[in-house]
Amino acid sequence: LNFPIIWNNNNWSRLWQFNLHYFDWARDSIELAFLNNSLDQKILLLDNLIDQWIEGNPPGVGDGWHSYTLSLRIRNWIFIFRTFPNMVNSYRLKSLWLQVYWLYKHPEICHGGNHWIENLTALIIGSSQFNNKNENKIYLKSIKLLKNALHEQILNDGGHEERSAAYHILILDRLVELGWIIQSIKKERPI
Repeated sequence: LNFPIIWNNNNWSRLWQFNLHYFDWARDSIELAFLNNSLDQKILLLDNLIDQWIEGNPPGVGDGWHSYTLSLRIRNWIFIFRTFPNMVNSYRLKSLWLQVYWLYKHPEICHGGNHWIENLTALIIGSSQFNNKNENKIYLKSIKLLKNALHEQILNDGGHEERSAAYHILILDRLVELGWIIQSIKKERPI
């Protein structure tokens, strides 16, 4: 990639752009650095990349504002900010809240499946990071919707309705992470 990154480049496939916007690569780099007990110089560039993302992606424009990319990036930015608190500033928190609120207003209800669960877990995790007039409303509504979605999507044998091991593992991973975050931040343990 050339810097600054052109976040919405028509020469790239949409899937490639989605993956760029997720920031999964950033979280993977951090986890690998901790496993190897060495923080790579690239990780220290994350704060600049986050700022470049904010500047290069005005609200509602481009693949970065697709509900699915928002869902993954919200979780990943929170992981980054919790891992490196010195990266947190009002500019980045304002963007993170805007992304959470945008997702709340533009969820992927129509797609259902894992996309809907990704949206809801991101809303629960994202809203739990803030203390403002809307966060509790988003949190409570998303918890209720997630309970309903899980009731519909998780079959009696514990498998996902799409009958794919990959989806089952993905959803299990999200729910374990979500449970840990709810317990850590809200001091609750929903069934």
